[in-house]
Amino acid sequence: MSDTFDKTLIAAADAFFQLPGAETVTYFPVTGASRRIKAVISRTGPENTPGVRGGSLPAFEVLVKNHETGGIASDSVDTGGDKIECAKRVDERPKVMRITEVLNHDAGLILLAAS
Repeated sequence: MSDTFDKTLIAAADAFFQLPGAETVTYFPVTGASRRIKAVISRTGPENTPGVRGGSLPAFEVLVKNHETGGIASDSVDTGGDKIECAKRVDERPKVMRITEVLNHDAGLILLAAS
């Protein structure tokens, strides 16, 4: 059972994605159907690609609701297979990227790395 603090975080998450800056992205879990969810994306620029000299990929931090259907549940993320479709820049054509890491999470939100 959630405590009062967790309930507050969950309620705040709903309101958070109504603010300007939230985007709709498509989440592709390794198992199950894809779905459209709200996200706030921090586009941090290219990062080195391991094993490729001089190679780089765009790196993003993606903040979504920690929820089974309205976002992504933190206990179900598969960093070996889950993907997310988002644009490199706002208003550009989206591309599918791999979710590489769970950076942080609480009862309401989950922060993911994608590249």
